[in-house]
Amino acid sequence: MRAIPRLGAVVVSLLVLAHAQADGITMAPLSTFGGGDGWLAPGEGGYAYLGTANNERGLAFGNGHLYLVSRANVSGNANNIRILDALTGSDLGGLNNSLITGGTFPVNAAGVGSDGSIYVANLTTQSTTTAFKIYRWATEAAVPTVAYSGDAGLPGARVGDDLAVYGGSGTKIAAGFGSSPSIAGNNSYSIIDPTASSATAIAFTSTPPNAGDFRLGLTFFDQTHVAGAQGSSLYRYTSYSGSSGTLIASPAIPDPSGATADRLLAYVQISGVSLLAVQSIGDSHVSIYDVSDPSTPLFLATGNTTTGTLVANGNGTGAVAWDITGPTTANLYAMSTNQGIQAFTVTVPEPASIALLALGLSVGLSRRTRRRPIPAQARRG
Repeated sequence: MRAIPRLGAVVVSLLVLAHAQADGITMAPLSTFGGGDGWLAPGEGGYAYLGTANNERGLAFGNGHLYLVSRANVSGNANNIRILDALTGSDLGGLNNSLITGGTFPVNAAGVGSDGSIYVANLTTQSTTTAFKIYRWATEAAVPTVAYSGDAGLPGARVGDDLAVYGGSGTKIAAGFGSSPSIAGNNSYSIIDPTASSATAIAFTSTPPNAGDFRLGLTFFDQTHVAGAQGSSLYRYTSYSGSSGTLIASPAIPDPSGATADRLLAYVQISGVSLLAVQSIGDSHVSIYDVSDPSTPLFLATGNTTTGTLVANGNGTGAVAWDITGPTTANLYAMSTNQGIQAFTVTVPEPASIALLALGLSVGLSRRTRRRPIPAQARRG
């Protein structure tokens, strides 16, 4: 009979640990980035590859650098993947783009595998007539190869507005479908295997998800769980197996500033806490949520380093990326198209001290349980 109260104490302690750790998160501008305020503003310092003409929609982190996809025409070249210093935002040069051809936009979205491979996708508005392509750079000095070219598993679809990459060996890439053209199956996303150069459209047997629900925000939670957003104050949390998809939850985004424009997503786990960063394409603010239970996101922190009147992000595009810098710290980068790149330092409290608090609570509850007198009836058996 004594084991049950002790077990209850342990459960309570673990809940205290999880919530206390997440609630203590801090989010501050990365003071070395951009102009020293955590914001690389469009055109800052005359920078040509980050502007307000809807040309920058892809951003990714890997290999200690940021990768900015820009279609700005500089010296006759409009297929740019720029390498940026992750601490300052300074331009360090560009990736080789000699083999890039085809697409409504030849380059658009980006992601980096855990092995350091860099992936950039084009955008196609009709995957039958114009192939969806994903390019791979094994290193920053490499010539790109075509990791995938085809219809993304859904002939006639719009695809390439966003991209998410999971893993290194056995990499999986996700790309969301758009709602136009109106074709069956565009309420989903494609899973691309760059090693096999194959694509599988994930099928949901009912709606929601609705058409285009994974087009603008997309992130892996793990190898078989994907979340997407289109801007309806919520995200779709799903799982997939083979070509079959399951909608697990459609939680509202609990943004105190209002979530009508919150859609750019990026998931990470820091110090054992599952975090989801979400950026608004309206005023560009970035919020962080505890998604230990993905169906019930808990608001933790928000930040916005932009100033003045921002040029509207009429297409709702952009990207968010994490850089884990230590056991309890990470840098967070967020780019809403036409509104520059923001950088934040995120810190999660050390788990050790909170774990000791939880252990103390557990021991205390257990001791009080042992001191409780045994009722007379129980002693008589």
